[in-house]
Amino acid sequence: MKSPYKLSKELSISSTAIYKKIKQLENELEPHIEKKNGKILLTDEAETILRNSFSEVIEPVVEQLDNQLYNQLDKFYNQLNDENEYLRNQNTMLLEILEKERDHSRQQAQSLAELSEKLAELTKNGQILLLKQDQENTLLLSDERPEENKKSLWQWLFKKKNKA
Repeated sequence: MKSPYKLSKELSISSTAIYKKIKQLENELEPHIEKKNGKILLTDEAETILRNSFSEVIEPVVEQLDNQLYNQLDKFYNQLNDENEYLRNQNTMLLEILEKERDHSRQQAQSLAELSEKLAELTKNGQILLLKQDQENTLLLSDERPEENKKSLWQWLFKKKNKA
């Protein structure tokens, strides 16, 4: 024997709905209901009758809700698939761009390394050339003056005119 309240909790419906259904099916349920201390108690047969009456109402509603839920989930799933596909395409495109940028960076690094080597070689050659020119100028300066008029570089740079 169960109370209408306990049955309502099992069926996940309000106890008011149970009491209304008992009133609607009063003639059919009367032999299966007992009252003790002013409280209604349902026999197993009354519980079965009530469950069946609610299942006739609940099952179509549940089926309709299931269909609605399925349609919404299917729509959501399709949207997620579309978005996922879009993001995959975008990711692929970005990876291709990244690879191109990496190749370009490698080429620039290679060019920079080659230019650095050439600059180092040019600097070295320039220093060698300056040294040779300096040596040649020194030789030319020492060869141009007669032996008696040879002056030091310091004297030559700051010439004093000696009149004899």
